[in-house]
Amino acid sequence: MARLAWLAGCLTTAAQPARLAVGFVVALLLWAPGLAWDAAVGPTIDPPGLLAEPWEDLERAEAQATMRRISAQLLPDVTFEGAQIPADQLAAALAARADDLADDPAAAERMRAAARRVRALVPLGSFQALTGAEAEAWAAVIDGARSLDPRPVVAGLGAAFIDVPRACIARDTAFASVFGAWTLLVAAIGFGAFARMEAVHAAGRGMLEAGGALRFAAERWQALAMSWVGPVAVGVTVAIPVVAFGALFRTDIGGWIGAVLYVVPMALGAIAGLAFMLAVLGAPFGPAAVSADGLGGLEGSQRGAIYFLARPFSWLMVMAAAAGIVAIGLAILRTVGWALTLVPAVAVDLGSGGASPTVSLASDPGRWWIPLDGREALVWGWVTVFSMLLSGACLSLVAGALTRAYLLLRESCDGQPTDAVWPYEIPADVTDTLPPAAT
Repeated sequence: MARLAWLAGCLTTAAQPARLAVGFVVALLLWAPGLAWDAAVGPTIDPPGLLAEPWEDLERAEAQATMRRISAQLLPDVTFEGAQIPADQLAAALAARADDLADDPAAAERMRAAARRVRALVPLGSFQALTGAEAEAWAAVIDGARSLDPRPVVAGLGAAFIDVPRACIARDTAFASVFGAWTLLVAAIGFGAFARMEAVHAAGRGMLEAGGALRFAAERWQALAMSWVGPVAVGVTVAIPVVAFGALFRTDIGGWIGAVLYVVPMALGAIAGLAFMLAVLGAPFGPAAVSADGLGGLEGSQRGAIYFLARPFSWLMVMAAAAGIVAIGLAILRTVGWALTLVPAVAVDLGSGGASPTVSLASDPGRWWIPLDGREALVWGWVTVFSMLLSGACLSLVAGALTRAYLLLRESCDGQPTDAVWPYEIPADVTDTLPPAAT
């Protein structure tokens, strides 16, 4: 129980001001390029989102028919250029007309309802669609954990790590490639900073400031990134000759040669499979190994797999405990985020008599569109800043739990105490004068 309580200590450190600052920087490094991409490229995803089937011509025609009907009924004096009515322009025009009808609440609400209907037909940018789909997936995970129902948890994790990335690659390969690589790099640095802060705190060296943690992680970005990418790269490199070997079976003679020498791709495939297994088992603890022990990327990525092979029962128990603690923490953070956005939304809406931009205030992934109206855009901006801080706290919680889990497994397998954090020879953590990372 004492070890479980120590592991749960990450719940009290996740929302420290320095952690929130690091989380905000990490979220900003992801949100700003994503929003810039959407602004530069424009909408490319149909309104149903990434996980829905792309619209066919009939569905697009039905959407246009709906918008023409709404425009003819509510905005007969407004003319749109071109044969197609832009959904975003029509929604903005309806919202502006609703503001002009402040003295007629019924008519204004009718306009706002039509604006919401049209806004659901606005095409999405790739980043907007990605964030919305990921937010809905993680919301399912958190809600399932909160209700102790494993089904939405499994479905949400599958969507977050498999379905959504696969759909993003299929729908916008260029964005998925560029933004995926950038996300991997930023996430590795962010997790490294959080892992360093958690390890220093768990070792009793005090609280590491945000600047020192970010500098530590930025200096070791290659090791942090390789702790995730290294085993995968090894597996892919070994698998390439296996793919080439398969070309032998395209001809009759080559097929006989391939059948005789089939032991070769079996051996290479086994090596590739082992590398992928190491990547899966080592990914949770890679940043912690680099940050707590100063290891290189490949060495750090192997620690999780080595500990699994050495103490599989302990590995599973610690990971299960860490997952439960993370689930509790995410549920708490989601509840806090919901409360802190709902209360002002309701209060402001009551005070304004229904004229406030409450849609922007609502903490709902399905409403992560960027409003065109200036007032709603400002409110959306404030709520977005809060969402970024909350996202940073979630990342801090996950990284902190995995770091403490790594220290427990290291103690169990290697006999090192949990307060042994590299560099071991100095009592205080001095991030500005650390020696080069050990290899």
